[in-house]
Amino acid sequence: MKKPSSVGSRIRERRLFLGMRQTDLAKTIGISPAYLNLIEHDRRRIAGKLLLDIAAALKVESASLSEGAEAALLNGLLQAGAETLGTEVEQDRVEEFAGRFPGWAQLVIELHKDVGGLRQAVQTLSDRLSHDPFLSDSLHEILSSVAAIQSSASILVESNNLEREWQDRFQRNIFEDSARLSQTSQSLVSYLDPDKETETGHATPEEEFDSFLSACNYQLSEMDRGVIKASGYTEIIDTDGSLKSPAAKELALTFLERYEDVEQKLPLQSLMKFEEQGMDPLQIAATSGVSLPDLMFRLSFRSSGGSREYGYVCSDASGALLMRRPSVGFSIPRTGQACPLWPAFEAFSRPLVPQISRIRQFGRDGVSLNCLSVAVPVNDFASGQVPRYQAHMLVWRATDLGRNEVNVGVNCRICTLSDCAARREPSILTDSFDSRGLSGNS
Repeated sequence: MKKPSSVGSRIRERRLFLGMRQTDLAKTIGISPAYLNLIEHDRRRIAGKLLLDIAAALKVESASLSEGAEAALLNGLLQAGAETLGTEVEQDRVEEFAGRFPGWAQLVIELHKDVGGLRQAVQTLSDRLSHDPFLSDSLHEILSSVAAIQSSASILVESNNLEREWQDRFQRNIFEDSARLSQTSQSLVSYLDPDKETETGHATPEEEFDSFLSACNYQLSEMDRGVIKASGYTEIIDTDGSLKSPAAKELALTFLERYEDVEQKLPLQSLMKFEEQGMDPLQIAATSGVSLPDLMFRLSFRSSGGSREYGYVCSDASGALLMRRPSVGFSIPRTGQACPLWPAFEAFSRPLVPQISRIRQFGRDGVSLNCLSVAVPVNDFASGQVPRYQAHMLVWRATDLGRNEVNVGVNCRICTLSDCAARREPSILTDSFDSRGLSGNS
């Protein structure tokens, strides 16, 4: 059954059907192209006069664009079924379920959202506890202050004949250490529980940038038609609520510029023709002449319409993830180190040689994934410079059988893979979690 489209998707599909540019439609209805782009990616809700104006400009009834309650239920149920791996759902009967039990259907959707949020919260907190330098320094400062206060207090209590001068000195130490402890504690509380009205809720610019990509579901279809050019980047970035810091905006600008460059090398129409012929990524790269890293980036952040959903990571030699695109069956940590068993890291041992493998992410209910990885230089080392490499890894769900699979994790902190020679640190998951990890409890 076809997944119901959203209001923004219907507006975009109708506009593309009419061959109308985004800038032309925005001008007709009296809004900026940047705001229309947010609407079409369902990042701004619309109703009333604006919806009527858009419907009139697209020559359709407003009812054909708006998404009713029944369609919203179907959309939510289908999404919950698709993302809850390891559970067989009767997709052909989803309309019957939503029609007969709308209350239960809404409950399923809300529980699915809660589980997803809790899973993400556990992973984010684990990453912050392990890798956040401010949090680590603050906890160390608190423990040092407590130890100093305890030491000074014990001397005062246990020394009966302590001279007045030394008593004053130790009391002054307790006072100063207590003030330092209070200040550090207040800073830590403010950091962990920011004011929701003034803070972004993200610890780093990378998290802001990830939120920017996640909000549009990692799809930038308008750039596939060359509508958004360099002159429109600043407006798109400035009007996006998830990009607060200058560093995050710079990351978004770099990403958009690269996306446009890669899209010009391999337009969407050409890419779809290659996929219709059943070509895999290696064949598409060889036929089109596009470099393998550019093709992997192109497939991962392409617009909707493809037969596959891809996951993608780009890493430097230190293991830092420079770009990430999670997908069904493949989870990526938002911060910190990823699983060292990922083929992306193995690619550094054989640079410039594409490697094809089959992986299964431990804790993701046994989804078999095809994996393509390669490490390529990012600097010109012909003049004697030391080559600097970045690894690229593309994954997509496997449909065939017969290839040996390698079990990998997300990262060590939330992985229950036992007897792993590559483990860096113990897992926070206890025996109360089953062998499938977090997703096994969802």
